[in-house]
Amino acid sequence: MITLPFHTNRYFILRHGHSTANEKGLIVSSPEHGIGNWGLSETGKEEVTRSMTRAADEGLFNPMIKPVVVCSPFLRALETASIAAKILKAERFPDSNLRERFFGEFDLKESALYEKGWAQDETNPDHTEFGVESVNAVAARMVEVIKRTGQRYNEKDIILVTHGDPGQILQCVFDGIDPAKHRSIEPLQTAELRAIPSR
Repeated sequence: MITLPFHTNRYFILRHGHSTANEKGLIVSSPEHGIGNWGLSETGKEEVTRSMTRAADEGLFNPMIKPVVVCSPFLRALETASIAAKILKAERFPDSNLRERFFGEFDLKESALYEKGWAQDETNPDHTEFGVESVNAVAARMVEVIKRTGQRYNEKDIILVTHGDPGQILQCVFDGIDPAKHRSIEPLQTAELRAIPSR
């Protein structure tokens, strides 16, 4: 079972806003295709602005300490992080471990194929069928982000801008749920901000 390293920070997951890949119904999961292309749609930019403005207005973050935004290097996440950091007046930097889960041979194909990659997750979190990155591999790199930020910061509000599967897998780790069951929890919506642990 993957466990969290010691840390004193509060963590939040922010899924990137609606993207041009979402508009096209495509899976864009490789750094080769996702880092320089497939950014936010206009809808996505509006979603992120609303989400982060609402969070700021509701006083979700410690007003005495500026939050930190750490983001996936994929363009849609970088653009999400840029909007969030501007609204919150936060420090921002990328971390490649927050990248999208790689979906192997389904990359740049229709999003309905996610289901084939997910089909074996719960019974075998190490599966790499179709070249899909395993649940356990994603969990390990996400926990490494917590380790690194925990070494760098103390008692900070840290917003992790990432993608659906990585975010839900990390939430499982925080909530003490087997990451293999990541599809059983409430799906992260685009531009959704979620505190972890969630319970």
